Amino acid sequence: MMMRQVVTGACSVAVAGVLAFSGLACSRQGGGLEEMSATELVQEGWTKYRLNEFHDAIRAFEAAREAAEVGSPDWAMATYGLGITWDLQRPGEDPVKATQLFNEVLAKAPEADVVPWTKLALVRQKHLVPVGQEPDYPAVIAGFEEIMRDYPGHLAAKEAFLYVEGIRLSDLTPASSRVAESNLLEFIAHEQKEFVSPAWSLLTVAYVNLNEQEKRLAAEEESFKHTETDPNDPSVEYAWAFWNLATIAEFDVGDFAKARRYYQALIDTYPNDLRVHGCKVALARMDAMEAKLRAELAEESAAAEAAPAAPAESAEPAEPAEPAESTDEKEVAE
Repeated sequence: MMMRQVVTGACSVAVAGVLAFSGLACSRQGGGLEEMSATELVQEGWTKYRLNEFHDAIRAFEAAREAAEVGSPDWAMATYGLGITWDLQRPGEDPVKATQLFNEVLAKAPEADVVPWTKLALVRQKHLVPVGQEPDYPAVIAGFEEIMRDYPGHLAAKEAFLYVEGIRLSDLTPASSRVAESNLLEFIAHEQKEFVSPAWSLLTVAYVNLNEQEKRLAAEEESFKHTETDPNDPSVEYAWAFWNLATIAEFDVGDFAKARRYYQALIDTYPNDLRVHGCKVALARMDAMEAKLRAELAEESAAAEAAPAAPAESAEPAEPAEPAESTDEKEVAE
C-alpha cells in the first residue's frame, strides 16, 4: 500500500495546483484584499497557494467567495481554490471541509469551467487516504476513468490518466509495468507540454520495476528536461535533481561520464548546497576506481607481453596402416 501512495502521491504534488500555474496566478502589487475585485482575489489566492502561504491563500479565497455572486465563475474558482488549500496544505489540512467545498461547487455551479478539476479532487481524496488505510482501488480507478471519458483532452482528464497508470505501476509486476510503459510512451508521443514531465517520472518507476536501469536514467533525464519552472517561486531549486541523476548514473548504470557531468553541475550551480561535499567525494571515488582499473589492465598487458611463447605441440607420428589383403592371397589361403 505504501508503494502505491508513493507512486501516485508524487504525481499529486506535481499537478494538484495546476490552475495556479496556468496563468491564473498573477499577484497584484500593493493594496489590501478589500480593494481587490473577486477575480483579483482569486488570482491572489492562487499566488499565495503556490508560495505555500496557505493562511493568506485561505483569506484571499474566502474574500473572493464573499465578493462574487454564488454560482458565478469567480465564486466557483474561489470555492475550488479554498477546497484545494484545505485539502493539501501541510500542516493544518482539513479534508472534511475540503470535501464540503468541492460538493458545493458541483451543486451550485454545475456548468463552471472548474467542475472537471473539482471532480478530480474528490476522486483524489478517495485515493490518497491516511497511512494505515487501504483505498478502494476499483472505485478510485472508476472515478478517474469517468473523468477521462467525460472530459477527453481536458487537463483534468490527463491528470486522471497519470493517476491510473500510477496505480497500475504500484502492482510492481513486470506485466503491469509493461502495460504502463506502453500507455505512458503513447501519451508522451501525443503531448506537447502538459504533464510530460510527470509522465516521464512514472516511466522511471516502470523501469525500476523492470530493472532496466539505462532506460530509467534516460527517463529521469527526460523528466528533468521537461520540468516546468516558475521564475516567481524563490523556493525552486534543482540540486536534488542533479544529485539524483548523478547517483543513478554512477551506481545503477555505471556511466561515469554522465555521473561526473551531474555532480559537477551541482557543484557549479549550487556551491553552498550540503551535497557539494558528497559530489566531490564521488568525483574522487570514480577517479580512484578508474585509476585502479587502468593500473590492473596495464599490469595484465605487461605480464602477457613478458611471458615466453609456448612451444608448438609436435604431432605424434601416425601408426602405419596394415596393407590390404590381395585377392590372390585370399585364394591361396582358401
